[in-house]
Amino acid sequence: MNADEFVEAFNNAKDLTELELLAELGKSISDDLEGHEKGKVLGTLGNIYYALHRLKEAEEAYLEALNVYLKLSEEDEGFLPYVVGCLYNLGNLYQVSRKFAEAEKAYTDALKVLGDVRNDQRLAILTALGTMYAKLDMKEHAERCLVEAFEMAKVKGDARLLGTLLNNLAVVYQRGGRKREAAMLLKMALDALERVGEDLGIAAVLQNLLPYLDEDELRRVMERLESFGELPIDLKAKIAYFKARRAEEKGEDSAKHYMEAACLGFMAYRNFGFQSINFMHCLDKVIESDSELREDAVVLKKVILKYYYGSQKVEIDFDSRVGRMIKAVLEGDDIYEDGILEDTVRLIAEDLLKAGTKV
Repeated sequence: MNADEFVEAFNNAKDLTELELLAELGKSISDDLEGHEKGKVLGTLGNIYYALHRLKEAEEAYLEALNVYLKLSEEDEGFLPYVVGCLYNLGNLYQVSRKFAEAEKAYTDALKVLGDVRNDQRLAILTALGTMYAKLDMKEHAERCLVEAFEMAKVKGDARLLGTLLNNLAVVYQRGGRKREAAMLLKMALDALERVGEDLGIAAVLQNLLPYLDEDELRRVMERLESFGELPIDLKAKIAYFKARRAEEKGEDSAKHYMEAACLGFMAYRNFGFQSINFMHCLDKVIESDSELREDAVVLKKVILKYYYGSQKVEIDFDSRVGRMIKAVLEGDDIYEDGILEDTVRLIAEDLLKAGTKV
């Protein structure tokens, strides 16, 4: 298999099993190649590892590909776009790994290589960098990147990307107290995404619009959100958190919504490395309530603190309901109940099992 056939095989891969096989094949192929052919295989190998969430190996492959293209570009500037591509991939990898300083450097190095060139690569990098700045609440930096990306997307006429950028920029304005501008941008984003029928993008915009709606509009939008099929887990967490806050404001039972938000928010953090909502705050809200979920929240918080944040000061009651579920999985049994809490505890227990943890 040559380099182009390897790239094509990756593009046509149907499941993780095929990717695992390609990962093994890619390592042996790259050793026998040089120059551009080697760079193509290494870059694709990095993408395969990234898809498999083998992030350390993905980083190594991307860095090796970057070195190949840096050397090639010294003799032929035609290879500079490949340098930019490698840096962009590294930026995305570091962002998912929560190595934000490294991600920023990779993205900004890519922009330096591009110089004044305004092309699709620049647009992609500005979008990724601006979105990361928005997540980190670096409002001025985020606004600068997202506005430039928006102007480029507008010229290109990409309605899907325009909607995404307007939504992200609205979040920046929202956090900066510029609520009127945020609401206007969200409506523009919704119009753009409605034109292309981008359900996931529409759902994200609708979720951000919730605080601006009156009671009737809110009911209609919540019904529409719940009519969507599979939403990203971070978006589900935000919707559950909004429901919890609304219930709390109305004096209704909010604990079940806060628990759902906490579980979904934790899983988003565990699976993808970003915090969509403050799941610890949500657990505290359940703990402060008189709900029957209170003890579950106490134990779940301690488990997360001990095994994901490394706290040695917490003692976990493994005779509690959550504790018994964890022990069941560690002892080779299963959790014979369904629900978001049970799914979360099962995931945690499986992590502990893989790590060889004893309780």
